[in-house]
Amino acid sequence: MKNLLCALTTYPAVAALHLALVTPVHASTELEPQTKTVESKEYRYDKPFTPSASLEPKTTGIVESDKLVLQGVDEATQQSTHLVKTQTHTQHLGVNKSSSDIVVSSINEFWIYESWVTLSQDIDYDGYHSTFSIEFDADTIFTRAPVYAVLYLGKNDVYEAIHVTSDFYIYSEDSTDTFTIESALVSGYPSDEYDILLELYDADTEMLVAFTDPYDDSALAYLPLESENHEFVQEDTIVIVEEHGGTWTFLTLCLLSGIALIRRAPTARL
Repeated sequence: MKNLLCALTTYPAVAALHLALVTPVHASTELEPQTKTVESKEYRYDKPFTPSASLEPKTTGIVESDKLVLQGVDEATQQSTHLVKTQTHTQHLGVNKSSSDIVVSSINEFWIYESWVTLSQDIDYDGYHSTFSIEFDADTIFTRAPVYAVLYLGKNDVYEAIHVTSDFYIYSEDSTDTFTIESALVSGYPSDEYDILLELYDADTEMLVAFTDPYDDSALAYLPLESENHEFVQEDTIVIVEEHGGTWTFLTLCLLSGIALIRRAPTARL
């Protein structure tokens, strides 16, 4: 009788193990890390920025109100010129650097007076945002100067360029000529605290003339960000075991035969 109870206790465990080994298992796993993808937009004077078809060299002469004139260039010419300038500045994209690698070629001719960061789009309400914008006010000793900016995102003092702006003018110490970059992190950025590095280049000479980072501005440090593909609640992995009724395996038949022999054994001794 004890042998029978032992066999009946062992059989379910062995059968379950056998089914787990031979039955397909379905589970959701992430095979490879996703490529970093960022989409950025540019704004100025509270509306989308339109790059100019031609930018005059920096000057210290009297500049009449040419800010609005720059917005009235033919659209086809704007697109063509924007393409050329984009190709000129693409050497910055994907470049990694730290603050210690930065060497400014201009001495007291350009500077970033102030910057403001705004976080938005936290779909899953976990405190990490997938969209952010940085507005900055760059100034110069010149009455007017063409420049462009490079935006970096990183952590632990290692930054990667995520956007290079179009060329735009800054006007002396004018506080109304701020420029805004809005960036949406599409993929490749896990939930973490990131830092921002912003560089300013002279569009005439392609030389780095000013920059700001978390050491200069605490508003650029420890920003809770994540890419859009992380903007959802993570669910626990579910393993589904499929059992197929009516299928007799060799192992099952052997176990049933053993139980039958054990049950007959006491009868034979009588």
